[in-house]
Amino acid sequence: MIPPGAPHTFANPTDGTTVLLNTFAPDLYVDYFRELRDMIAAGRPLTPEATIEAMSRYATEPATDFA
Repeated sequence: MIPPGAPHTFANPTDGTTVLLNTFAPDLYVDYFRELRDMIAAGRPLTPEATIEAMSRYATEPATDFA
């Protein structure tokens, strides 16, 4: 469980396919992930800049302090 506003991240550092299952309660960020999905489906590269731009529409910002 990740509380709202808590810094967190996820990554797939391999060449293999990753399947990620998320649940949201409340569903504040579902559209963010839909937007990322649509970007990929449209063939747009999922660059850090494009991801940060999408984050900005959902009151989210990239983590800068990694433990």
